[in-house]
Amino acid sequence: MKTIWIIDHYSSEPKYGGISRQYDFAKELGKRGYRVVVIASSFCHFTHCYISEKTIMANRIGKNLFYIYLKTGSYQKNNGAGRAWSMIDFMGKVMKYETRIAERCGAPDVVTGCSVHPLAWIAAYRVARKYKVRFCAEVRDFWPRIWVVSGDKRRMDPMVLFFEAVQRWAFQKADKIIYSMNHGDKYLCGELGIDRSKVALIGQPMDCDRFDENAEREELLPKPVREFLLSGWICSFAGYYMAYEGVYVMLEALKILEEKGLPVKMIFVGSGQEKEGMLEYVHKNKLRNVLIYDRIPKEAVPALISRSHVCMAHLEVKGHKEVYKYGVSKNKVNEYLYSGACTLYGFLYQDDEVATSGGGMMFEPYNASDLAEKIERLYGMPQEEQKQYGILGRRYIRENRRVEVLVDRMVKVLFE
Repeated sequence: MKTIWIIDHYSSEPKYGGISRQYDFAKELGKRGYRVVVIASSFCHFTHCYISEKTIMANRIGKNLFYIYLKTGSYQKNNGAGRAWSMIDFMGKVMKYETRIAERCGAPDVVTGCSVHPLAWIAAYRVARKYKVRFCAEVRDFWPRIWVVSGDKRRMDPMVLFFEAVQRWAFQKADKIIYSMNHGDKYLCGELGIDRSKVALIGQPMDCDRFDENAEREELLPKPVREFLLSGWICSFAGYYMAYEGVYVMLEALKILEEKGLPVKMIFVGSGQEKEGMLEYVHKNKLRNVLIYDRIPKEAVPALISRSHVCMAHLEVKGHKEVYKYGVSKNKVNEYLYSGACTLYGFLYQDDEVATSGGGMMFEPYNASDLAEKIERLYGMPQEEQKQYGILGRRYIRENRRVEVLVDRMVKVLFE
């Protein structure tokens, strides 16, 4: 039996609220006879709470899948020194406890290190070198490029230079580079000059069966959310309450629709620094058809969005159009497309899968009038015409993002 180690700081089982990408891959790999060990932090980046206070916690999920949670430093701000220390701490803890993990779960035959942050690559390479096995580097965000083009950091900032050096080193050492952004090869091969034979696109996976099961579990939704969903024609948003996620654009669109007298309602579930500002906007503009709620369990999101008519998403850093020109890794968009609702996506690049799949429509980022016009158009459509968006979106996900399809590619990358 081949053993795969996946080192991903921010991964977790879905019940803990972390990123489920590796969990979905690991479950499918386990079904195919591989032993999979996912090593992650026990501090959840999204809830800012510990999954476990133990130094090291091992969860065995079925016969062939282990989740190993390492206790790393905590933080309350996602862009502060505390998070930076947590990254360093995670790298160190992986290298400190890898022998114990190997004794418990089996030594690796291949090791994948997964960025969001590149220090996971260093830990993965060290483990791979010790066991003389293949090292794969997975990249889901092009740090530090995004920092520079978004204006967050200067080109010669020491942190930018450091992360550039780590990136060059990791991509040189890696046997394979996995990227999840649709056009990531244009950066990796076009700008960095990496040979195309070394890179592989494996997008965000969708466990369609798990989504369908959870979509039926209406009881997972808090009572105020359940009641709101029964009250009218619903547009939903699930995620971070951040300006770049378009939450104010959506509220402004609702204001336009209310002034027109359209009985369209919006529900927001999530968390983030803009929540108080959103509530203030609702109060100031006397919006009636809106519910701004707290974060709900990840397993409850399918029940919410499958009962919505429209799912809303938005992604752009205002004034910095280059940030997402290579695409994004946004699992939320997968779920939206699969929900059966029409997806409305505020994104600059029209070759995105929302548009090309037929599962939704694009609107101009930060343009509330455009979003309102798209919602009004959908509201006025015959029901059968509206449903076509959901039918096409579900078909696209099943053919292109279903976890079984992506694991076929992954096995080739890891072992061929």
